[in-house]
Amino acid sequence: MKGFLLLLLIAVECFAQVKPGARQIALAHSDVACGDDVFSLFNNPAGLSAVTSREIGAYYSPAPFEMKELSNAFGAYCEPTDFGNVSAGFSIYGFELYKETQVALGFGRQLFRNFSAGITAIYKNISIKNYGSAGKVLLNIGATAKISDKFSFGFAADNITRSTINDESNQIPTQFIIGANAKLAKELLINLALNKEIGYNASVMFGTEYTLIDFLRLLFGIS
Repeated sequence: MKGFLLLLLIAVECFAQVKPGARQIALAHSDVACGDDVFSLFNNPAGLSAVTSREIGAYYSPAPFEMKELSNAFGAYCEPTDFGNVSAGFSIYGFELYKETQVALGFGRQLFRNFSAGITAIYKNISIKNYGSAGKVLLNIGATAKISDKFSFGFAADNITRSTINDESNQIPTQFIIGANAKLAKELLINLALNKEIGYNASVMFGTEYTLIDFLRLLFGIS
């Protein structure tokens, strides 16, 4: 057990900080104010409230930066109901020597006409070959507010429980994201967000989305 805890200390910076969604990644995760698909479960759970029909999503990246050791996969499902939208999903990160798995349950609801909130509970398990595994439950929360037809604001907080695998603080990242969305034209959306992880400097994220025709969009993001 001591050896396992020692490896966790060494691997603390290796914990996956990957979030899914082709649209979200293309926008550099600046879309905290306008997420509206099944992957809101992992990004901003308030966005689940905007899903209008049953939805399922899958995401897989076999070798980021040409490294199969960073392989990651996500799956998610959202079911709209009369009292709010319920979602469930999973993720797998790593390879045979070091692997992280997550199981998530989320709920998003429109509380007022222009305000929605959501919460995601995640069980996170870390497994190191020949040393065993350990897991923790953590909570993510989020909210979105539509100021007008052209402006929206969003907020999300990951791991608000400050959960850790052992007694080391900040072992599983705790971060806060706040952002805004502006619809400059019918076809053009602009996103701007600020991400602050405890113990690290804040980062700025920018993204733009242009609709060429129905079902075809151009997206760009930078952070």
